[in-house]
Amino acid sequence: MPRLIDVEALFDATIAVLAERGYDGATTREVADRAGVNEVTLFRRYGSKAALVSAALADALRTTPFADLSVGEDVAADLLAMLEAFVATTRALGGAVSALLVDASRHPELREAMSPLLVNLGGAVRVLTAHQERGTLRRVDPWQQLLLLLAPFMAAGLWARSGVGATPALDPEVAVAAFLDGHRAR
Repeated sequence: MPRLIDVEALFDATIAVLAERGYDGATTREVADRAGVNEVTLFRRYGSKAALVSAALADALRTTPFADLSVGEDVAADLLAMLEAFVATTRALGGAVSALLVDASRHPELREAMSPLLVNLGGAVRVLTAHQERGTLRRVDPWQQLLLLLAPFMAAGLWARSGVGATPALDPEVAVAAFLDGHRAR
């Protein structure tokens, strides 16, 4: 009888190794060792390292706070919830999403792994679009607005992982207030 695999442990190990080493440095051998499974089992089940990474990220991104955004009546509260969910998600996944963003341009086989991330980002865009339609945010490309809102936190995360010095402490409430100064509908 085949041994059952602890898929959660396998996905956790995959994300941890990806976050630590990037796609090129991540090996299925290390993932298998950390998850306590045979490396051959990984290939039988997923077929390739890229498919394993895609499955692990899809599972993780489906259950993160950033995947569960909703539209309320208060634009500032919604943006604050969005930033806090983004920070919690990036904290939970370490550098895995950053590694994916960097490595997908060099490895076309990773493009499928981008799909769950785009679903989450699309949810954030829907929140921005809803507030644009209500007249609380300026009507501009919501993807650009999302990037402008998240960029300082993305940059701070990259800075923190680089190890080059003190990471700036960003306050989501201050970021939302500054964002609304430039993006509130007039």
